[in-house]
Amino acid sequence: MNRTLLFVPAMLCLSLCAGAQSPDTTRATALEAPAGEKTSVRNSPYYKNIIKTNLSSIALANYGLTYERMLTRKISASIGYRFMPSTNVTQTPLGETVMDIVAEEGDDISQQLDKLKMSGNAVTLEFRVYTGRRPGAKGFYAGVYGRYASFKYDYPYDFENPDGGNTLVPLKGNSKGIGGGIILGGQFMIAKRVVVDLFIIGGHYGRMTGKAEGLTDLSDLDEADRAELKDDIEGLVDLGDNHGIKAEVRDDGVRADIKLPFLGVRGLGLTVGFAF
Repeated sequence: MNRTLLFVPAMLCLSLCAGAQSPDTTRATALEAPAGEKTSVRNSPYYKNIIKTNLSSIALANYGLTYERMLTRKISASIGYRFMPSTNVTQTPLGETVMDIVAEEGDDISQQLDKLKMSGNAVTLEFRVYTGRRPGAKGFYAGVYGRYASFKYDYPYDFENPDGGNTLVPLKGNSKGIGGGIILGGQFMIAKRVVVDLFIIGGHYGRMTGKAEGLTDLSDLDEADRAELKDDIEGLVDLGDNHGIKAEVRDDGVRADIKLPFLGVRGLGLTVGFAF
């Protein structure tokens, strides 16, 4: 058997304390300018701090916050933390939509994925350069970011023996990933202090490692059954010739090492925030 299981990771909140400040008043304002002169757009005051949350990630049961701080008039740094409680991935709004597209009702992949529960968290560090003449974190931007994430899995795998019997293997595992990437988007003020951040396209790449085990009595399985179970577990993540999971079947259960690319896409995301 060969099944593909996509581990949908997650991400964001660790509010970085950086002295809340009002809009930058160190630059000249129109009231301070000499009579008959107007303040340059480039020198207008701006908010240095933004707290925001990603609304689109809620579709995958991910919740978090990001703190962004201006380092110069058009360059910012941010730190975000995202948390996902233990969740049936296919029962989230986005997960249900994806399963409707890629799996037919009642098929084996759908039934197996419905049992998968995941939890995790992630920390993201990002630097952005904004375009436009006006200072502050607004306008179109290009950014680079690094991400560290950890995940836990709970997957009661139902192994169908060749003789027609069933053996439940309660797989539990964890993995950690680290990677970096780029992001393009636009951030705009829609009210005096309300910010909307739109991720246009981006993504990251890195490495993920971890371990999993399913402790149960497998002493009654013969060599052929064990080989079949090993192939099934390793086939949960199919990377072509190289399996992302290397499993070992013993009398007391299954143990596996996880080595996967840490891939992620950021696109068409919607974040809202408060500037101060």
